[in-house]
Amino acid sequence: MALRLAATFGSQERFRTALDRRACTVVTGFEPMQLASAGTAIGRLFLPKDWTSYAYAPRTGETAVLQLLRPTESGTNKITEPAIAHLEADILPALARPHPLMILLPIGARLSSDLSRALPPAIPLAPIDREIILALLAQTHSATGKIDRTLVAPLLPGDARLAGMDMASLMSALREPNAPAVACKLAALLAPMADASSDMTLEEIGGDSPAHQAAADIVSDLAAWRRGSARWSDLPHSLMLTGAPGTGKSVLARAIAATAGVPIVEATLGNWQSAGHLGDMLREMRRSFAQAIRQKQPSVLFIDEIDAAGSRVGKDQHNANYRANVIDALLTQIDQLTRAEGVILIAATNHPEAVDPAILRPGRFDLHLSLPLPTQAQIRHMLHRALPEERPEDLAALALAFSGQTPAAIDARLRAARAAARRAGDRLTARALRAMLHATEPGRAGYDRRIAVHECGHAIVATLLGAVPVRRMQIAPEGGSTSRASAIHEGTAPEFEDELTIILAGRAAERLLLGSISAGAGGSADSDLAQASALQLQFDREFGLGCNGNAWLGEPDMQQLSSDDRDRLRAKLDQFERRARALLAPHRDLIERLADHLRAHRDLDETALAPWLSDIAADAAPTAPS
Repeated sequence: MALRLAATFGSQERFRTALDRRACTVVTGFEPMQLASAGTAIGRLFLPKDWTSYAYAPRTGETAVLQLLRPTESGTNKITEPAIAHLEADILPALARPHPLMILLPIGARLSSDLSRALPPAIPLAPIDREIILALLAQTHSATGKIDRTLVAPLLPGDARLAGMDMASLMSALREPNAPAVACKLAALLAPMADASSDMTLEEIGGDSPAHQAAADIVSDLAAWRRGSARWSDLPHSLMLTGAPGTGKSVLARAIAATAGVPIVEATLGNWQSAGHLGDMLREMRRSFAQAIRQKQPSVLFIDEIDAAGSRVGKDQHNANYRANVIDALLTQIDQLTRAEGVILIAATNHPEAVDPAILRPGRFDLHLSLPLPTQAQIRHMLHRALPEERPEDLAALALAFSGQTPAAIDARLRAARAAARRAGDRLTARALRAMLHATEPGRAGYDRRIAVHECGHAIVATLLGAVPVRRMQIAPEGGSTSRASAIHEGTAPEFEDELTIILAGRAAERLLLGSISAGAGGSADSDLAQASALQLQFDREFGLGCNGNAWLGEPDMQQLSSDDRDRLRAKLDQFERRARALLAPHRDLIERLADHLRAHRDLDETALAPWLSDIAADAAPTAPS
């Protein structure tokens, strides 16, 4: 600590200026447990002879007195909000006394705005670097106070890794018998773990979605900034990742850091909230942001579960003040981070609709991208890394069996299968794994055919009504999905009717080809029926296009709909399903053939779908039936 303080002040003359009678100095960046040792080092090693440091200095009399104030650590390496409040109460009278004042603040501590404005700008505590380690080794591992710097310095890790070093690593390394051995131990302890899954690079992930491309662009831009060929202000340096659980949002954030060769600071709203009450949570939030900034080099700050902060927009007023305080503090930290060059901010959420709009706006998050389920190419890439000795054709067949599953689910299946093979004394092969998957999912054929028919209904009606391109169709263990363009462009009534027809086309295809419908169109809040119901009610109540004319009646409460509203909703959705069925009737053969093709391949992208859909005439669609 004494060496870091010496590096912070730079010279004895600069420290002496802090002892001028009216001087006030603020030093920040300490871990809470370091505050006591810092105060001791200043009092015993830095003050001139005959000087004394006090927390409560006399009002008059002695002149060789330094008022040294710091918050009291709670014993758990945390500074509580009451401790900061007590410190603020001590600072005010200290400012009135005729003695120099020095204030030591921990990482993330935030004084009141009035007091912060009155105090001078804080001096950051110098990070540990090679020079500090070399000076320390000269004291601890040399009888003469000197070491061979030309031998030891090249063995040490770089300043960036030393700056983020934990105390346990340092103490462990200092147990080595000589200075070169200490340097080698530090290099080994602080080296990135090449085999850790969290350190996969973008190349190892092998993704090809827009989110993966944006990640590669961020790495490229960061390299250009480090070379000096790009200005930080010209780069997008924040990314919001959305997607279903297990699609690899956290892995992608870590891969950006690993590929760029920079440290990553990971945080979650859940971890911040687990610190205690609101003040404790905000302290931990500020600590994470400060940790990313103080890396003194490019770094990545990754915030998972950012939707847990809630939103100030909406009807739910439960804990509204708490949410407002959390969101305001988060916005402040994000804005401060954008002014600190060198930190890439990445956040992830499974529920983007739950994130406060102020967090999402450009300037705070420049890029908003969703991670889809992996493509067949990406699944084959994952399987090749896990089973490098298998033939490409076996991996391709196995990839089909994994279609529609998240990377996390695939990884879990691979680990379970590898463990089972080890217990049986066998080697895991692609064929054995494929047989194991089929054995655990009997009776899939009929279910998969219904899913395929359902998704083909969406794709064909979307093409007939001009909601193109149809980007992707997929069969997954839990169901199917179709990615397409929206039919709504100008917001006219016919466009809404087309969109509602497409949404109900999957159900219509089931009824047309299979003679019955399933629960596949219903269920969750993002199901076909839920989307269609919400859109039709908006059409009538909010958009001024339906039965209520120019009246705006606001968002409907599904549980409080009148019997008339329910009857009208049911009649309208029945009408759009009938329209979809009429559109599909001339294309029964196409539905059958395309459904069989989808069942065989499990995942069809826009290129694969083009030959099947390109011959459907968009102008052949009849108008909505009355």
